[in-house]
Amino acid sequence: MEIITLIFQAIGQAVTSFAQALASSVTSVTSMFYTPGSGSDPGSLTFLGVLLCIAGGVGLVYFAYKTIRGLIKYRG
Repeated sequence: MEIITLIFQAIGQAVTSFAQALASSVTSVTSMFYTPGSGSDPGSLTFLGVLLCIAGGVGLVYFAYKTIRGLIKYRG
């Protein structure tokens, strides 16, 4: 039974290490777009974060335009 315990401990350590690496990478990627504040400072978007928000807004407007245009085609 000792070997089974060692196997499960190794699997548990591997899963824990993977989860920590994944969390670290998400934090690193997030810091490219948003810098957290401290205390009463709420934080702010970085230049790349602002560009991402602008691109998202343009994409939403384009999607709405294409949807409305498609609805008009079906009607007339």
